[in-house]
Amino acid sequence: MTDPVDETAESSTTAPTLEANRPAAQAEDLGSTKGLASAAGLIAGLTVLARMVGFGRIFVFSWAVGITTLGTVYLTINTLPNIVFEIVAGGALSAVVVPLISAALTKDAQREVNQLSSALLTWAILTLTILTAAVALFAHPIANALLGSEATNAEVDFGARLLIVFAPQLVLYGVGIVLTGILQAHHRFAWPALAPMLSSLTVMAAYVVFALSAGRAATIDELSLTQELILSVGTTAAVAVLTLCLLIPLRGTGVRIRPTLKFPAGAGKKARALLGSGIATVGAQQLSLLVVLILLQPPAPEGAVPAFNLAQTVFLLPWAVLAVPAATSAFPRLSASHADGDHASFNRTLSITAKAVVLLCAGAAAVLIAAANPSAELISAVAAGRNSVQEIAFAIAAFAPGLVGYGLLALLSRALYATGAAASTAAVTVGGWLVVIVSDIVLALVVEPEQRIAAVAIGNSVGMTIVGVGLAVLIRRQVGREALHGLTGTTMLAIPLTAVAALAGLGVGMLLPQVNGLAAIGSVLASAGVALAVFVTLVALIDRDAVRPVLERLRRSRGAATKEEESG
Repeated sequence: MTDPVDETAESSTTAPTLEANRPAAQAEDLGSTKGLASAAGLIAGLTVLARMVGFGRIFVFSWAVGITTLGTVYLTINTLPNIVFEIVAGGALSAVVVPLISAALTKDAQREVNQLSSALLTWAILTLTILTAAVALFAHPIANALLGSEATNAEVDFGARLLIVFAPQLVLYGVGIVLTGILQAHHRFAWPALAPMLSSLTVMAAYVVFALSAGRAATIDELSLTQELILSVGTTAAVAVLTLCLLIPLRGTGVRIRPTLKFPAGAGKKARALLGSGIATVGAQQLSLLVVLILLQPPAPEGAVPAFNLAQTVFLLPWAVLAVPAATSAFPRLSASHADGDHASFNRTLSITAKAVVLLCAGAAAVLIAAANPSAELISAVAAGRNSVQEIAFAIAAFAPGLVGYGLLALLSRALYATGAAASTAAVTVGGWLVVIVSDIVLALVVEPEQRIAAVAIGNSVGMTIVGVGLAVLIRRQVGREALHGLTGTTMLAIPLTAVAALAGLGVGMLLPQVNGLAAIGSVLASAGVALAVFVTLVALIDRDAVRPVLERLRRSRGAATKEEESG
């Protein structure tokens, strides 16, 4: 339920967020290295743009609905179809569609491509329609279970009505994920990457219309049926836009869809073999999200879920802008090097990019910690409902230490997939999400209810750090120590420098006059600017060579994007 991103094919590597992790472009597992290289810049650029639009969508929601009980019920209920989708479709279909169709395309077997695409779409629609009916049929008990024993009858009834309208999202998501895979396999990346932005704009419009009709920070008891439908139907309409716009580029692929349940010979067996790891990793990820939702119900503070969502969105922004483009642009080179048996090139690319990701994410973590409080002030100035400055600030700071591990997850998982180590990568990733779950539960139970938002953010940092370390160990075992040459030293350098830079930024923030509302933007810029300047300066003074991979990686990302724009 944060912004739609380009990680459908890498859903095992993304954090569980409180908006749908929606279908968009990924260049992974495609047969053509040239196609991967040309697509990387496009994906990187559109990833940043999609994240920025999604970031804006979260703020529009907070402005319109706010940190309220209505906001908690809405986000909690809207997450359920997303969880079911991610496990059944996001985990299963995304692991199957691109590999099978890409393999058929390399054989120039158009009839097989047509049959595969048709069978995948038919099975997705059939199974997810059954799930949609089940969710709608049991909407009331499901809403009651999700919202907890302290929810009122009015809140549960409202949640059940929302769930009935949200349930068709399952089928829409399933169709979208198959269409995305078909387009990826045909090297059509632009529309799958643009679709989430169109979806975001649609739901933003629904939020604004809802606020104009019902008023900002409305309560459940105040809503008319029309106002309720503006919110619920508008949300599902955004998912329809996400999926149906993909039919436009599908016509250009030459794929002909005919309803069928029959796969081409041998394809069914391959599909079953690919399902396991996809479902396992995404299932663990989504289970951690479900645990967060349950922990943030009362007696957690009113609007705890929207407040958590806002803090998580701030955390995800630097990850999407810095780590994901670096990992995405490196993936084609890693894939090509491994396929060609060029171990030196593979090791050099991964080593440079890994050090760049660590430094970029460490610097961003320092900025997040330094600017957490004024950022929370700024967010609260926009958000309707209960003032939650302190809770959001603590949560942003608590998320920050996990940024390095999370950035490494985006990169190292790709590197391992390039080597064919899908099963072991899935095992480490599942283990990390299980650590998140255990940490969240333990921390939430030992702190006061009003501190639960920060507690689950800390749990996320613990799990993501363990995942990053685990994948680094796996890389060294799978490929060799040279693949991550210098990473340990860079990380050991980054840790204390992050702390120093964060403290410097915090110090500046304490010296500035305390301001509230939109005036806090000056404090955000000052605290963040000092933290970033101190971090970069210290790194350059202590280890000038450590800065070079960062600059090289940024230059390559920009170059890939420019090349794509010129060719497109």
